[in-house]
Amino acid sequence: MVAKATRPFSRSGGIRRPGADAQTATSLLPDSPHSAKDRRAAWLRKYHRGLVVTDLVIVVLAVMGAQFLRFGVPDTDTAADLSWTYINFIWSATLIIGWMVVLAVWQSRSTDAIGTGIEEYRRIVTATCWLFGAVAVGCLVSQAPSVRGYFAIAFPAGLFGLLLGRRIWRAHLVRQHRSGRLLNRVIVIGSRPAVCEVTDSFGRAEREGYTVIGALVPGLPAGANEDIETPAGPIPVLGDENSVKAAVTLTDADTVLVAADRLGHDRMRMLAWSLESLGVELLVSPGVADVALPRLRIRAVDTLPLLSLSKPRADGVALTGKRALDLAVALGALLTTLPVIVMAAIAIKVEDRGPVFFRQKRVGLHGEVFRIWKLRTMYVDAESRVSDARARAGQNDSVFYKSADDARITRVGRFLRRTSIDELPQLFNVISGEMSVVGPRPLVEGEGAGVANFVERRGLVKPGITGLWQVSGRSDASEQERIRLDHYYVDNWSPVQDAVIVWRTVRAVLKSEGAY
Repeated sequence: MVAKATRPFSRSGGIRRPGADAQTATSLLPDSPHSAKDRRAAWLRKYHRGLVVTDLVIVVLAVMGAQFLRFGVPDTDTAADLSWTYINFIWSATLIIGWMVVLAVWQSRSTDAIGTGIEEYRRIVTATCWLFGAVAVGCLVSQAPSVRGYFAIAFPAGLFGLLLGRRIWRAHLVRQHRSGRLLNRVIVIGSRPAVCEVTDSFGRAEREGYTVIGALVPGLPAGANEDIETPAGPIPVLGDENSVKAAVTLTDADTVLVAADRLGHDRMRMLAWSLESLGVELLVSPGVADVALPRLRIRAVDTLPLLSLSKPRADGVALTGKRALDLAVALGALLTTLPVIVMAAIAIKVEDRGPVFFRQKRVGLHGEVFRIWKLRTMYVDAESRVSDARARAGQNDSVFYKSADDARITRVGRFLRRTSIDELPQLFNVISGEMSVVGPRPLVEGEGAGVANFVERRGLVKPGITGLWQVSGRSDASEQERIRLDHYYVDNWSPVQDAVIVWRTVRAVLKSEGAY
């Protein structure tokens, strides 16, 4: 996401300032006389209060609902019943307060987590599990079986409600970002390639709400202030690293991002002090990309902070768990979808009397070749005509071939591809251990061989029925984006990420976007 600007600026005092063309200059300036930082801070306070109120309502409903389900409506006829009811309400009030406290202690409503990836959800789950772990130990020690049943109702109900509440709030936040409101206005300090990379990343993560409004290029020669061209649009160069305060004042930026530290320790310290006095957030990009948060660790040697990257998970207990999950999901899905596979097979046979299944050699784990199961969606002689199909689509030099207008696809096949029903027989490959439910799509032999490290890195994990690029545009994803997403998955896969991909796959299939 980027604020577009043309060339109405002149070099003066180390910063390009609005010139005579006021209309084009306004793209850098705040859209109201009030400070963008003040407006965003006020909105964040309001958003935080909304989260607190929502969490409190959900926790109260879960806890009080569990009390009435477990103990029923209190009987006011006897003193003993009244006393027991009073004790139950004390338990409930204590649990409500404790739940809200642990959510605050685990910073589940912190501005560095809200609306960002799965971190917000992880903090909610962790806080809730810690609370009920402590409660479970207390129940065990006090030998209170009736109370244990009460907690067994409140725990899942409250956790589900909290996650759902955050999901609704996040959807609201994303709508605000996509409408151009409540954005972080970012000035990037770095080389021209670094500015392009940051802008590209922010463009892919539009829902996170960062927009680049200008750049400061260290060591910028006098007069070399041409805009930086990026796929999202031109980024105006506002000056060099010495123009930070003037650039922030001019643009009303609320964030400064240093792309791969080129300033040195002393300058970084001075920059942090300067931005602190302005109320501007400082971000530092370490110069690495496509690394998931669980692989990152901060270490300190003397007073020097170091970023540590752990190795990708390629073996061990995690793989055993992934295999168990694959078997459970594949067997359940196969039993559920078997009637659909049978009906699709009948339709294929009726259309052209050809074979129902398509078997093709694909490259799997550690480069081993296996035969994939798919419902046939093309004419029988389709493989002999692939060169002609590539030529007609203008994809002779493409790494991957995929065309929505491929004449080799049958009428039934188009429907099967659009609904992804043709992929269902790959559940047999999952059960046999050749594939996983989630992973990079299996390559045809020789496919991707011209891309450095692509085939070798993909061979570290099993190919999957679905993966990151399928839920990021499916066949509409560009080649470079597909390669990047495959590398990201191999380096960062986790059980939580697999679960998210499966959920997003269901949504992508139901929408039938980018499938052909």
